[in-house]
Amino acid sequence: MTTSDTLVHAFEDSVLVVAHPDDEILWFGSIAPKVDKIVICFLNDPIRPKMAEARRQTLAAHPWRDRMVSLELDETDAFSRANWPLPETTKFGLRIVKARQIETAYRICYRRLHSLLAPIIRDARNVFTHNPWGEYGHEEHVLVHRAVGSLTAEYKKNVWYSNYASNWSQGLMSLYQEQSGQPTVESDVDAAILEAVAGVYRAYGAWTWFDEVRWFPNEVFVKGPLCQTERRAPEAFFPVNMLDLGERPQPAPARTSSLLRRTLRRLLGG
Repeated sequence: MTTSDTLVHAFEDSVLVVAHPDDEILWFGSIAPKVDKIVICFLNDPIRPKMAEARRQTLAAHPWRDRMVSLELDETDAFSRANWPLPETTKFGLRIVKARQIETAYRICYRRLHSLLAPIIRDARNVFTHNPWGEYGHEEHVLVHRAVGSLTAEYKKNVWYSNYASNWSQGLMSLYQEQSGQPTVESDVDAAILEAVAGVYRAYGAWTWFDEVRWFPNEVFVKGPLCQTERRAPEAFFPVNMLDLGERPQPAPARTSSLLRRTLRRLLGG
């Protein structure tokens, strides 16, 4: 584990790039209050048009709104469309299976993200973003990870990944666990601050996670890039905040992004 001095250094000219509104507190809650800028990539869910307005109202009332930028991209409906539990990785994120239109939207979105994020990352020094397995296993988190990774490599910026995973994503995570020399930083979570922000999301109907959240006491961020290997590592080289989400939901025709919320509520008794 690195020293507290390194943690302070990681916040110099810092940007947090997340896929969706509320990701900033779910996976980066310990550092979101400290970074210089928070970038939200997706806003509109084409299948649920009312969600975009709910999210706009939330971001307008957000306690950190002065540091937030919304790219207002459309979601791709890619959640649970990869071949889990061990999906194929691509330049764009994860290979989307049996859904050609969604795969096309996913690739187009990567190029759009790359273009929109380029000037933001060029002016940063440290970039925090999603890990290669998409925390609990969200295809759009991995999409954002790939776009950010390409740009931080191009502009030679420091990139830091979150330490969340789940039983859905641990197979993919195990392919990135052999870089034991990578620096890490640990940051404590202030649950009261995160509950207050979550309350704003709930008030406007824009909360996408389950209602009862058990915040982890701390988070660890590992410096990237992390390279995928062919062999699964038996254990993580850094502490992992592991979520047990039960059985992974399967894709269905006309899937909406609300499936995640419904599934988690059922699994967790909400």
